Amino acid sequence: METLGFLRKLKCKPSPISDFWRCDKHDIPSSPGVYLLIARRGFRFSYPVGKSPIYYIGQTTSLRKRIVKEHYKHHKHVRDNCRLDDYLYEARHEYGGAHGGRYCFIQAWHGISPEELEKLVIRAFMQCYHAPPVANGAGVWGWIRKIFLKH
Repeated sequence: METLGFLRKLKCKPSPISDFWRCDKHDIPSSPGVYLLIARRGFRFSYPVGKSPIYYIGQTTSLRKRIVKEHYKHHKHVRDNCRLDDYLYEARHEYGGAHGGRYCFIQAWHGISPEELEKLVIRAFMQCYHAPPVANGAGVWGWIRKIFLKH
């Protein structure tokens, strides 16, 4: 699974990549973890080193609630051009509505919080592509700088 090849060093097992537009019918656990939002087949974003279909990496205390209740709803509004009045959608929803189509998740395990796991996954992505996923934006740079300085 080359799309997730950057996760090899972490030795964690992501779920299979699934169709985002059918996530409401999938067996997504309510446990904490990290999720990756992935563009439809054949679409890749350019990064300083290579291309990847991953446009967002996030963490949550309930994978099911975050993926199905939040992201699916807002991505669908953008995709179907049924935006809520003058609500401003976050970058991950804009990218998802325009290019989304797939997702996968990694459940947090005992001894690691979703926040710590997210930092590990984003760090692995940045080591591979030399930038955070396009929809994660500049917000990650503050803590990424601290992480890289530690190691």
